[in-house]
Amino acid sequence: MISEDSHASQDARQPAANPGDANAPVVRVRDLRKTFQPRGLLKSAEPVVAVDGVSFELPAGSTLAVVGESGSGKTTLARMIMGVETPTGGSVEFFGRPQPRRLRTRDRRAHARVIQMVFQNPYRSLDPRQSVGAAVDEVLRLHFGLGRHDARARTAELFDLVRLSPTLLDALPRELSGGQRQRVCIARALATDPRAIVLDEAVAALDVLVQAQVLNLLADVQEETNVSYLFVTHDLAVVRQIADNVLVMQSGRVVEYGRAEEVLDHPEHPYTRLLRDSVPRPGWKPARRPTDDNPAIPA
Repeated sequence: MISEDSHASQDARQPAANPGDANAPVVRVRDLRKTFQPRGLLKSAEPVVAVDGVSFELPAGSTLAVVGESGSGKTTLARMIMGVETPTGGSVEFFGRPQPRRLRTRDRRAHARVIQMVFQNPYRSLDPRQSVGAAVDEVLRLHFGLGRHDARARTAELFDLVRLSPTLLDALPRELSGGQRQRVCIARALATDPRAIVLDEAVAALDVLVQAQVLNLLADVQEETNVSYLFVTHDLAVVRQIADNVLVMQSGRVVEYGRAEEVLDHPEHPYTRLLRDSVPRPGWKPARRPTDDNPAIPA
């Protein structure tokens, strides 16, 4: 006899049903805008335009990097796609179907089956009192109704997918390294079988070696699951390693958008060239600031 939990476990391995046209891009953003109205003592100040007319498409199994300096609007853009921020104008579509301007509670579970998010700081994303296995188990129970045994088995599979030993299922977040904690967060994001994952500076807090390991892991997961990534970052070295396409934002607007190798090797916009030229190269030394004892800076 096959138990209901076994049926649920099998269902958990299946991708979420597409909410619209399966041939359409996973995500399509059209003329998306976000304006923040000042409040309190600043109520008379001018509105702040955080995102101004952004459009792009994210096909299945591809990676789009959104780059720009702090304050460029890239995180606000990601939050609107996730349904956390309400757009002032424009639209977000998933498989050709518009996302409601405000997600109701009953819509959020279906939305989570399509898109998930991984944040920069994995320690803040995990409950320090909860084992990392339980952090994934609870997602499986919520979305698929798995029993304890089958949720545990599926969590072990997800840990294996992100190259974590199942022996770590009962560990607390503080007992893991930063790279291991971020892998747990990736496993938790994958638990709903999403069609896209937003990664907001997801490797910025890791050292260079661990960054490379996590990026290689993400590439392997994408090849196996065909999930799409929206990679929010300021690091052009990361963009070159993982992205198919890149969108460059400055002051809330898109200044350049195209194939990653073209944008990085032959940037057309001065801002993109500035970002590229700001990446330290071998032999780079920081400029010395003048002091009272040494007012001149050697050429």
